Formats: sequence, structure tokens, C-alpha cells
Amino acid sequence: MMNIFSIKKNQLLFSAVLMVQIFCFSLLAQDINKEVFVVRPYEPTLSDAKKYSFMPGSETIETTRPQFVYTVSPKRIEQGFEPELIKPARTVATSLPKIYKSWLKLGLGNYNTSLAEFNISNIRSKEYAFGAYLYHNASRGNIRLVNNDKVPAGYALHNINLYGKKLYSKANLSGNLRFDHSGFNYYGYNAQLFADSVPLHDRDSLKQNTYLAGFDLGLASTFTDSLHVNYRINASYDYFWDKLKNKENNFVIEASADKRFYELHGGVDISLDYSHLDADRDTLSNTIFSISPWISKGNSDWKFKLGLEAASDVADISNFYFFPHANLDIIIVEDVLVPFIGLSGGLKKNNYQTLSGENHFILPGLRLKNTINNIVIFGGLRGSISSAVRFRADVTYTIARDMYFFVNDTLLPLQNQFTAVYDDVDLITYHGQLAWQSGNDFEIMVNGNYFDYNMLEQIKPWHKPLYEVELDALYKLNSKFTLGTGLDIIGPRWIQDISQPEGMLKLKPVADVNLKVNYNFSKVFTLFADIYNLADRSYMIWNQYPSQRFNFLFGFTYKL
Repeated sequence: MMNIFSIKKNQLLFSAVLMVQIFCFSLLAQDINKEVFVVRPYEPTLSDAKKYSFMPGSETIETTRPQFVYTVSPKRIEQGFEPELIKPARTVATSLPKIYKSWLKLGLGNYNTSLAEFNISNIRSKEYAFGAYLYHNASRGNIRLVNNDKVPAGYALHNINLYGKKLYSKANLSGNLRFDHSGFNYYGYNAQLFADSVPLHDRDSLKQNTYLAGFDLGLASTFTDSLHVNYRINASYDYFWDKLKNKENNFVIEASADKRFYELHGGVDISLDYSHLDADRDTLSNTIFSISPWISKGNSDWKFKLGLEAASDVADISNFYFFPHANLDIIIVEDVLVPFIGLSGGLKKNNYQTLSGENHFILPGLRLKNTINNIVIFGGLRGSISSAVRFRADVTYTIARDMYFFVNDTLLPLQNQFTAVYDDVDLITYHGQLAWQSGNDFEIMVNGNYFDYNMLEQIKPWHKPLYEVELDALYKLNSKFTLGTGLDIIGPRWIQDISQPEGMLKLKPVADVNLKVNYNFSKVFTLFADIYNLADRSYMIWNQYPSQRFNFLFGFTYKL
């Protein structure tokens, strides 16, 4: 009965709610059109905030302090220290290595070769230095030519130098007196002209002697700070003459000054070079004057130098030139990897004295025009692989005018003297160098050049090698023995030869191996043995001029 009553009650409540909803929807469906009046704008209000009125405080925590009870029993520590006596201080003298006032070197060898060197100088001094040096080297041997004619190829070289230096507080004054003598024979005649018989000639007419007397005088400042101007002045005079009375005077003055301005370093170089030749053929004068201001700057990453050279060449006519000078080093790693690049140029003096020093067998009194290096561009890389190995590799491009090349003078009966021809040349030089030093016992150096000539008029660069290689090594076996060796390789060279169909002849490459042995008998006495041309092959020094074959020199050095 209770369940049925509850169900009916719920049904009646649901019906009433449904009737109310229907009525409301009917009212909304009708159209409402009424006005609403607002008495005042809406004003929102906030209720008051509730604040806490109590203050923060700390709660007191009761702690219990632990109590320790201990006792210390005193005990004496026995000391075992006994003071030692202090030795009185002594002044330890820093000894410098002993130097000797003089040394003497004497040697003898085959081809009747003799050698003598002597040097004497003062010992250490803070005020002055002076000395003398004497040199003699001569040979009287014969050399066989291609036609089996044995010709006297002897020579004699002598040198005397008297030098001195005065040391002042702010400058050094130096001077040098010198005398040189060179005697030789024009032994390399054209054997093709005399294949069956030896030419008739006066032996004395083949002999030549050249002499040089001169002096040097220099003054240089010794300032080490940047407040002063450093300067250098050098003057030299040479009087050069030969057996045939060809005479040449040469006077040179060089001066330079430089100073540091904050981070910049600037200076100027001035040079005056005058030579006068009085020869049988002609009387000639040659003057070169140049002035070159420059600035440089550097830090741990790079270094550069910029300059400009103005030069005049006064001979038969006057010519003026300007040459730039620039160098840049980029320091990637100090002394390990340093690329560099540069630009330069200049005048090269060619007179009788310099040419005779390069080739003894030139025509007496020969004088050439100066060589003009219009532009020289170079760049490369230098550094070290380790603390013992250093290297350098670079390329140089040169544009030169009036570069000279030696050729045989075919107007002479024996054709045994050289004249020169000129040409304008573009030259590329590839250079490499490697050095290895292991402590003080072993060191070796290899140096090489490869030349690429681009000639304007001449067919070939006469007597110029295609490449050059030099190797020098030194090894100390122990405190007594020192072994040294050298290898010189000269590449093929072209010579002018009008008897050939093409007008030229190619000389074969040359490999000259040398050996040097020293035995230190004591600190003052040493025995030496120098051996040259171990391969025992005769090669051409110049066209028609063969070298000595296997030769040696034995002797000793003695310190006094």
C-alpha cells in the first residue's frame, strides 16, 4: 500500500511542474513591448578585508648540554734537536770561458796546395777591441783539358785585415784596413780549335793578378730606449787594379737613422755609391744615390714594414727610379708558423771589382751597366716543426732589366776570357730550406733553389744553373772527433757555343761531395783533414774551365 501511494504522489508532482513550464513558454512567445527606467548607475561594492592582529614570535626549545669528564696526564717530550754549525758564505765566481789571443792554421795537400791562416786580437775589454787577420791559399797544380793538354791551373789568394773598435758610452767607433790579392791563369782555352796540337802562346801572357786596397770606417749609436734617435754612418773606399794597369776607385757612404714613436718605428736610409774605372778601352764613371724612408709596426699577431726608395743612376745619362718596399709577417704561432709576403726593388751595382769577384776569367777592365730590379715580389712560409727542426719555403718573382750573362769572347785567339751580354728577364725562384739540430752533437741543413727564366732576347740564361742544392752536416762522435760533410749539386747549364748547330751547348749537372774530419788532441791543438771532390770527377766551373779532381788538405790548428 505504501509503494502505490508514493508512485501516485510523484506522478501528480511531475504533472504540476510540466503545466508550469508550458505556461511560461507561452508567455515568452508573446510580443513584449515595455519601457524600463534606471534610477541610478550601478555601483559595485567590496566587503571589508579581514586582518590578523597577532605578531610572529619564536618558540623556545629546551636543550640539554652534554657533559664530558676527562683528565690529562702531563708528560715531557724529549727533544732530539742539535744545532749544526753555519758555514760562512763564500762568493762564487762566475768564470767566463777562456779565450786566446791568437790562433794559427796550417795545411798542405796535393796539387801543391798550401794553406795558412793567422788571427790575433786583444782579450776581453769594455773599452776597445782590435786585431789582425792574415790568409794564404795557393795551388800550383796542372789540369788536363779535353784535348789531353795539361795546363797550369794554379792560383794564389791572399788577404790582410787590420780591424779595431772603440766602445763609448753612447756610440761605437769601428775601422778596418784591408788588402786582397788574387793570382790565377787563363788556362781554359777552346780545345776544339786545337784538337791535334797545343796552341803556341806565351805562358806569362795567361797570368793575371788583381789587387784591392781599402778601408772601412763606421760610427753607430748604442741607445736602447725610445727617447733617442739611433744612427749609423759608414764610409768605405776601395782601390782595385790588375796586372794590365786597369784601375778602379770605389767610394761608398751609407747613413741611417731610426726612432720609435709610441707604437710605430720609423727611419730613413741614405746611400751614395761612386765608382770610376780607368781602363785601356775606356774611362767610365758610375754613381748611384738612393734615399729610402720607412715605418714599421708589430705585435704578437703581425709585423709590417712600409717604405719607398728613390734612386738615381748617373752614368752616361741620368735615370731616376722609384721602388716600393713592403713586408708583412702574419704570426699564427710564434716561431712555429709564420706566413710572410713582400714587395721590393732596387739597383744592383755592376763594376769591374764585383764582376771579377764573381768570375775571375772575365776580360780585364770589363765594366757593365747596372742591373735594375724593377719589381721583386715574394711570399712564403717559415717556422718550426719541433724545437729541433726549422723550415722555410718561399717563391720570388723578379722583373729585371739589363741582367748580365757571361759568354766566351770569340774574338780572342784562345777564347779563354769572358764578356757579358744583357737581357730583360722575368725570373721565378722557388726556394726551400730545412734545418735539423739535435742538441750539440748533430746538425744538418738542406738548402735548395729552382730557377725559371723567361728571356726576352737571349735563347738561354748562359751559365745560370736550372737548380742548386746544398747539404751540410756536422756530427760530433765524442769530445775528440768531429765529422762534417757537404754536398753541392749544380743543375744543368747552357753555354753559348757557335760551333754547335743550335749555337749552344748544355753542361751536365755537377755533384761535389766533401768531407772534413777534426781530431781535438787538446783544447789548444787540433788536427784536421779536408777532402774535396770525393767522386774524383772533373766538372766545368765555367765553360772550358775544368775543376781539380780529387784533392785533400791535411794540417793542424793551434791556439796561442
